[in-house]
Parts: sequence; C-alpha cells; structure tokens
Amino acid sequence: MMRRSYPLLTALCIALLLGLSACGSSPAVRFYTLTSLQEGKSSSAIEITERRGIVAVGPVEIADYLDRPQIVRRDGATSVNLLEVDRWAGSLQGDLARVLVDNLAVLLGPGGYVVLPWETTALADGRIQVSVTRFEGTGRDTVVLDALWTLHGKEMGEILAAGNVVIVEPAGGGGAGGMVEAMSRALAELSRRIAAEAVTRLGQAG
Repeated sequence: MMRRSYPLLTALCIALLLGLSACGSSPAVRFYTLTSLQEGKSSSAIEITERRGIVAVGPVEIADYLDRPQIVRRDGATSVNLLEVDRWAGSLQGDLARVLVDNLAVLLGPGGYVVLPWETTALADGRIQVSVTRFEGTGRDTVVLDALWTLHGKEMGEILAAGNVVIVEPAGGGGAGGMVEAMSRALAELSRRIAAEAVTRLGQAG
C-alpha cells in the first residue's frame, strides 16, 4: 500500500501560497512633499532690518479633483490619472499654503514685510488669497499650474491687485519625483509674480 507523504504535500502547498502572495503584492507607496525657496537658505538671507508691515497668506484653495492623497496626472482633455503609488505626504492644500508662506517670506522679507498664515493674524496690512484651479502633470512631461490670486488691502473689501497666472514647467521625464520638483518650481514662479505686485501695491497703499 502507497504511503502518503503529508509533510511534503504541506510544504508544496505553503510554497504555492507564498508564490501567489508575492505575485499579488502591491508595489510600495512613495510619498512626496513640495519644497520652498526657503529650504537650504540661512536665516540671515531673509533677515528683516526695517519692519514695514505684515502680509497674511490665505485662504489657499484647490480644485476638488486635486483634493486627494494621490498625485494627479492628466491623460487627456477630459481624463485624469490618479497615481496610486505616488502620493502626497500630507494634505496638498496644506502643503501649498506652507510653501507659499515660506516663498513669500523669502521674497518679501528683505523689503521689511513679515509673512504669516492668515489664520494666525487679524492685523495684516495686506492679505494674499490664492485659488488653484489646476496643478497637475501632463502626458507631455510637463507640469501646469493655473491659479487665481487676490491681494486684499487693510480695509474691509479693499482689493489692491488680482491676477490669473498659468505656469508650465518641464518635468524632465523623471517620473513622479521630477513632476513634484517641477511643481515646486512652478509654485516658486507664482510666488515671485505675486511678490512683485505686492511690493508695488502695498508701497502705494502705505
């Protein structure tokens, strides 16, 4: 009579299950964050010698389709792709607000302006509100930033300047990492354009 080899059968079953598990495992998720002009700069680079006023930044709003953990890449005129393994380390809206505050602190600081998040101060000489309607990679290895911004004055309802900016940055074909670096560059350019207007308009208002 044939003897059954249960240990061998069990080992084969375990090996098969492990193989199936390996084949079905998902790739590791990668997390990204935007970088600001302030990163890598010494504190002396933005030291304020003469205080001229306070600029508040916010609220910073983003389009609903961007408000998700995944990084968004547009595949066509009406279709977008959510990169499941390439995600924001936190809230994209919060990251945008943080970087805008940091960038404008670098750009306006030498002119004597203190830049703060709008939630932290009620006594600002100017407030910069930003609405991002598009912030995504494209199938052509570029990044597009489309944003509306408004510079409010000190008085209730006073608008000193406003604009709609569309910025296109090459992503360099570096995957999600290159795309996020391009997004940071686009945000830096938006900050420069807002800062240039803010210096002029706040100076006139003062």
